[in-house]
Amino acid sequence: MTTPGKPAPKAAHDPIGALILRLTIVTVGVLLIAAGTASWLSLRSFDPLFQPELARKAQTVGELLSTQVNRGLAVQIPLNRMPGLDSLLVEEEARHTDIAYVAITDSSGQIVAAAGKALAGLKAVAPDRVSGSDDGRLVDGFIDVIHPLGDALSPSGWLHVGVDSAYLAKASTNLMLDVLSVVIVAVLLIFEILQLVVNLAMRRALALRLLADRAEDGDFRADLPPDPARAGSEPDGAAAENADIRGLLDGVNARYAALSARVADAARQFGPDDARVKRAQDGLAALSARFRFRDPERQTSGAPEPTPLNLVFLRLPVFLFCLSEELSRPFLPAYAASFASELPWLTPDVVVSLPITLFMLMWAVSQPSGARFSERVGRSRSFLVGALLGSLGLAMTAFASSLLALIVWRCVTALGYGLVLITAQGIVIDHTTARNRAGGMAMFIGALLAAGVCGPVSGGMIADLAGFRATFLLGAGLALASGLAVCALLLRGRSSPARPAATAARPAMGSALPLCRDLRFPVLMLLSAIPTKIASTAFLFCLVPLLLTADGATKAEIGRVQMMYFVACIVVSPLAATLSDRWQMRRGFIALGGLGTLLSCVPIVATHALWGPPLAIAFFGLSQALIAAPQFTLVSQIARDGGLPETAAIGWYRLIERLGGAIGPVAAMTVAVATSYREAMLGIGLLCGGSALLFWMLFTVRKTPVRPQEA
Repeated sequence: MTTPGKPAPKAAHDPIGALILRLTIVTVGVLLIAAGTASWLSLRSFDPLFQPELARKAQTVGELLSTQVNRGLAVQIPLNRMPGLDSLLVEEEARHTDIAYVAITDSSGQIVAAAGKALAGLKAVAPDRVSGSDDGRLVDGFIDVIHPLGDALSPSGWLHVGVDSAYLAKASTNLMLDVLSVVIVAVLLIFEILQLVVNLAMRRALALRLLADRAEDGDFRADLPPDPARAGSEPDGAAAENADIRGLLDGVNARYAALSARVADAARQFGPDDARVKRAQDGLAALSARFRFRDPERQTSGAPEPTPLNLVFLRLPVFLFCLSEELSRPFLPAYAASFASELPWLTPDVVVSLPITLFMLMWAVSQPSGARFSERVGRSRSFLVGALLGSLGLAMTAFASSLLALIVWRCVTALGYGLVLITAQGIVIDHTTARNRAGGMAMFIGALLAAGVCGPVSGGMIADLAGFRATFLLGAGLALASGLAVCALLLRGRSSPARPAATAARPAMGSALPLCRDLRFPVLMLLSAIPTKIASTAFLFCLVPLLLTADGATKAEIGRVQMMYFVACIVVSPLAATLSDRWQMRRGFIALGGLGTLLSCVPIVATHALWGPPLAIAFFGLSQALIAAPQFTLVSQIARDGGLPETAAIGWYRLIERLGGAIGPVAAMTVAVATSYREAMLGIGLLCGGSALLFWMLFTVRKTPVRPQEA
């Protein structure tokens, strides 16, 4: 709270944060220079090495095929009556992704047999073109390598092996994008590791700062955390300083305990109705409301006091666990489609939606019980249990032998995923105050977004090289590592005591009706939260991977496209949150994001070009980023206006939102069965755009006076 007429105090300079930022900039800069130089050298040597190999391969394939055809000609079988030519060429063309077509023409230029999309509709070739240059002999834009069939001096026909003249450029572009993706992933991984290393190295200084921040907020309960690694080796000055700090905290708490004992003695001596006793009790209650002291009974029982917790140590475990799930994003629909033959009465697209839908549904319904479980057994144990469930689910998904087994293990993974995320949110709430909670949540959300960038592209590359099973097993290992990291780095193997007044947000059943009495809440849920989540899961989990797979994209290419969503979110989300608060235009941002979701479908629906999907997903991520922060703020505002607990309102908001996410895959695949993937995307985009317009018209903005403490 600031005093009228006085300027707000300047934020104190944070030397530790500045040091971490400088180290990060220097390290990332060195990494980028090294990776950029290595990438440039690799790309520079790629074309000279690859081009002769491609021509040599086309020549070899042509020689092998012409040898087989010449056997038939040797026994006087004419080309136009030779059986099995079409199937032979189709099999050979499908075997080599870098060969665009294979064809056989007779001496007059008539096409006898052909395979490849490039020759669709072509029936004959002019004789002068057959004897012309290799470039564009049959089709413009393709290099045609020919082999005579039969007698070399008087051939009965020609075998044509075609290579796309732009194939080399496309391969170079794909290699460049792969290298760029690897550099981005490496930078993010270095950033996560560097933060951890620096914070571990400066653990004592950071603990002192956290302790001072807690005391400044009026919380004198915490104590310096023990550091087993430094036991017996601390300098005398540091040990004396620690003793002084502990002495100050113990003294403050001892005075409060003595004061409480004197008030209790006075109440016993003079009776609770005595005016002096009442004044003393009121003063003690006011002191307890303003400051937080250690519980004397807790000290008597020997229970440890809560110690300041550096939430940077939470970031790496959350990043690892979310990365374990994000690895499978590019190929999970294709993996589920491999089990479609078990349910012939369902279309493959609907079968694809079942594991994804049940994953989202299990994640949503596990949130309330997961919050209570983490409070009851302790945060560290709860995180470890969730990590073990996630690791088990991913490992068994790799060995799923049926659709039922796949669904069961995906549900187990969802249960662990939900438990880990709700526990991580609980850790943030437990160890932050109103002053720094936004920074703690930003740390948590940053780990989610970083995993979203690294996971799809890394998982796609690994799946292309090693297969689905190896990628799932790698994810299982990362999930297990995240649980061990929490125990080793975050809570030192003991449970974190949850504060009753600030537990993880979960829906209280009695708070649903009061929330819905304010019509703004159902309008926000039905016209913004649910359509937004439907679009998110439908696009990212189902439609985009399946659409790109149908267009012949590799898993690495799918991962790169999905990565654009998270890159856009990382870039736009902070700016959108800041501007929506500054301009107080939260309704406008939500409506604009819904319309942007509709417009993001245009690049995919209107064109089949390679740049369409990345542009569409990047614009979709931008649109979703405009919505997230304003939605959250409006839910809190509705709760405050109605005098309801904000945690309960946020819990209901998250639950309803995730139930909408469970609807997304089923809705997308149902529409895709009747139409196509592109039309299904357009349909969901129209749903979001129409809902955004209705939200703009129906949601009313109330002007609320600024409270003094918020000034």
